[in-house]
Amino acid sequence: MKVAVGLCLFISVMSVTPNLPAQAPSGGSLNETALYSLYARRHAATIAFANLAVTRAADSEVRKAAENLVRAHGDARQKLERIATERHLTLAPPEHDTSTVLLEQARSSLDGKVGRAFDSTWVNLANNWLSTLILDNNRVVKAQIGPELQPVAREHTTWLFHQSADMDKLRKRFK
Repeated sequence: MKVAVGLCLFISVMSVTPNLPAQAPSGGSLNETALYSLYARRHAATIAFANLAVTRAADSEVRKAAENLVRAHGDARQKLERIATERHLTLAPPEHDTSTVLLEQARSSLDGKVGRAFDSTWVNLANNWLSTLILDNNRVVKAQIGPELQPVAREHTTWLFHQSADMDKLRKRFK
């Protein structure tokens, strides 16, 4: 059942990803400002998602994993905003993005769940969340940026991958 929920979430997000043109300015490519704005949006959504478990998880390890996501994405967002300020870039996060859909679906999936049911569902959603962001970054975002921004996208993918590996360890506890 858990795998089915995760698979459905993953498939539904991937089916809407190409339909989110708010990610890219007209012309079909992301410049530095648009890329940083997109990442700022994704950090904010990930923090909102993680806060669901910070406040509602019954298991201390789930709360700790959620707190780690909040801290990591908060720090990353601050760093990104600092870089944008230094480069005189004005961030304008897109209103809708893959992370918007993920957050809406996570809230719906977690609605009414408590205790182990909440924890198990959240951990599976977190694993799928990070996997979806990695896949989207590699397939959609990287295709829309120039070679000068590819290292930024690669670094972002690697950073998400490490978080995903940590979440996968926790997920195995809830099988």
